[in-house]
Amino acid sequence: MTDTQQQPSTLRMPILSPREKRLLRRFAQGKTDKTIAQEVGGTAKQVAAARAMLTNKLGICSQENLVSLASQLAPWPSRIRR
Repeated sequence: MTDTQQQPSTLRMPILSPREKRLLRRFAQGKTDKTIAQEVGGTAKQVAAARAMLTNKLGICSQENLVSLASQLAPWPSRIRR
């Protein structure tokens, strides 16, 4: 295929690390940074920084977008690890 015959580009979704997925799920639930920090480890300040990086990485501008992307990119696992 030559350059003039290229397929239309498709929108690529970023690959998220397991930690980013855990955080994204909790952000989508509307949990506070302090609560998330207690659940996954770290400080509220670190969680706030991760939230800022994720929203920038994903181009999220609203809670509705965050919830929608969380369901697509980070669905809850079918089995809960204990």
